[in-house]
Amino acid sequence: MLYGNILIMNKKEIFTVPNMLSFFRLVCVPIFLVLFFIFSPNYWPALIVFVVASITDAIDGLIARKCNQITPLGIVLDPLADKLLKMSALFGFAFVSIIDWWLFGVLFGIDLLMIVVGVFLFKRKITIPSNIIGKTGTLVMSVGLVMCFFPETFAPWNNYLLYIGLGIIISSVILYVAINFKEVLQKVKAYNQEKKTKKDEKS
Repeated sequence: MLYGNILIMNKKEIFTVPNMLSFFRLVCVPIFLVLFFIFSPNYWPALIVFVVASITDAIDGLIARKCNQITPLGIVLDPLADKLLKMSALFGFAFVSIIDWWLFGVLFGIDLLMIVVGVFLFKRKITIPSNIIGKTGTLVMSVGLVMCFFPETFAPWNNYLLYIGLGIIISSVILYVAINFKEVLQKVKAYNQEKKTKKDEKS
């Protein structure tokens, strides 16, 4: 099980460079929110933290793959830190009325669903590769999010990009389900059957 694997990891597996970068990104979340609200409407301090944290998100996965430092903890921690950072920024912008609350709610729901589904599949040793549509949606959303730090300059284009990005991400999710649902369902059934067989053999 995923959580079982996390609990039995040794210090060497926990304190990897990618995991430390993910921990750093988690620490950046409350720092970002404090700077965001203290200096509002001057968002430069919060933007600097956001950019630095986002850079660590770009490189920790690369380091994990290149240096063979992929761990169960990292597989959970990396997307969690990434989504918490993005959600904290969206929450701040919704709070100061730069974006609509419904947009924050929809994106929060999608991210929460992706985390739950991702953990569910990983526990069953099922992986689904990302597609270009999802990556495109994330890129568009990221650009729109950065533009939100400068509402007087980019409004309403920042919101337009967020809406477009949201539409692309929803399309990506629908495409994922349409393409992979039957395959994933078969793999889940096979995993459950294998687990049941092993349990019967032990009893």
